[in-house]
Amino acid sequence: MTAPIPSATMDRISVAAAGIVEAIGSDGFFAKIAEMLEQCIPYEALIVFLYRENSAPIMLDCFKDARNFQTGLENYLRYTYVINPVYRAYLEGVVPNTYLIAELLSPRHTDQIATSGLDIRVEDNEAIGYRTPGWPKNKTEILTLIGLPENKLIELNFMTAQTGGGTAQCHAFLKSIFPVLSSAVVKHFEFFGDNIEVSSANPSQEYWFQSFGEDILTTRERSVVKMILTGYSSNAIALRLEISLPTVKSH
Repeated sequence: MTAPIPSATMDRISVAAAGIVEAIGSDGFFAKIAEMLEQCIPYEALIVFLYRENSAPIMLDCFKDARNFQTGLENYLRYTYVINPVYRAYLEGVVPNTYLIAELLSPRHTDQIATSGLDIRVEDNEAIGYRTPGWPKNKTEILTLIGLPENKLIELNFMTAQTGGGTAQCHAFLKSIFPVLSSAVVKHFEFFGDNIEVSSANPSQEYWFQSFGEDILTTRERSVVKMILTGYSSNAIALRLEISLPTVKSH
């Protein structure tokens, strides 16, 4: 039987829900959510990512301590995302909800780390078994994953210290408020989704990159070539495209 939610927590949920709904369609939408939730839960950092098909994730915003590890964020967006549990779960059609990052580990996660060929720090005390260079140590990640049209996904990554009771408090609160937060983000993207897409990349560069070799290469060959041009190793390409290493080398 589920324990009743304390009245003080219900009050915080109500206040946060009202603030989240009020922020829909406004400038600084995620900043307002970050500020509202900071009054309710003891998170140390918040990062907002957008995942799209056939593309690296992009960072929409970051708050609090996340501003202090830009190198880690850049390395994640450049290359380590390909083995990250959130990205792998996105590829496999994860159900939107709030999760601890350890809940998203696949049975193949250890093998993916070992064969990736990526510059990572393998550390047993990390929840996912490794750390991206520049990423903070000894943090627990609580992930609110929100589905958008066209198979897009928003990740709100809340970080807490591994020790202390902050993680459990944040996790429980975010699960309770997930329906409101999810609905608000979906509605906000109905207003501003197109503007966010346009601002994230240079359209002319993206066009030439995506159309590279289309007259002479197969679709799979183009995928391999584009990843080579982006700087992926052969092992990382095989992992990302889920093909064998000899096939990558053949292409």
